[in-house]
Amino acid sequence: MATISTRPLQTLKGKNLSNNTKNKPIATGKKIDPSEKRLNHIRIHILNNKKPPKLTHGEPTLVFDKFLYLGGLRSLNDKVCFIIFYFFFNCSFFSNNKDRLAQLNITHILSVLWIKPRKNLVPSNVKHLFLKAEDTISCNMAPYFEQACQFIEEARQSNGCVLVHCACGVSRSTTLCCAYLIKHHSMSVEQAITQLRSHRHIVQPNPGFLRQLIHFNEQIESDNKKMNTIIEKLENV
Repeated sequence: MATISTRPLQTLKGKNLSNNTKNKPIATGKKIDPSEKRLNHIRIHILNNKKPPKLTHGEPTLVFDKFLYLGGLRSLNDKVCFIIFYFFFNCSFFSNNKDRLAQLNITHILSVLWIKPRKNLVPSNVKHLFLKAEDTISCNMAPYFEQACQFIEEARQSNGCVLVHCACGVSRSTTLCCAYLIKHHSMSVEQAITQLRSHRHIVQPNPGFLRQLIHFNEQIESDNKKMNTIIEKLENV
């Protein structure tokens, strides 16, 4: 009777696979975009820092160079007076604090809100700019950057002071202040946020606004490099 010879099956261990795969990179998914990597760094290492135990802030908060104030819809008095968002539009938030505004030398007010404050709430001697924006990731604040920067710089050049405010003085107003520091004071996004947080620890632009600031920062750096290249070429002519 014929017999069938059998051979032991080759196992994976018996195959020399290690040499074939040793130098192959291990797939780790999609490559992280540099801007997203920078965004994650800001959120983890700058915005996630806990509040120093003794750090407090006034309302509004002087955040840069004795002329730039950042705040929310609280009273401009030194006392912490909480005001509900919609109540703000039915009370004399600005007009009741004319003395306080004058004391701070506030000559410009930039309101970045979803609902525009009534005209009679803003003192007639204060220049007012309203920018309509929601504090959502999908809201595009970038189109406002140049206008806001020009308005803030105008206050500085006129030896006045500017109050940039939103509802809470956390996200929208912070975003516009960062844009200004990036454009007119050559700061990076990281430096601008650190500057503001050193005076007002609650500032925290939402991720959508951070992406817009990073792109704004990169665009300015790119434009500056191009301009420097042109200047160098002209100097060598």
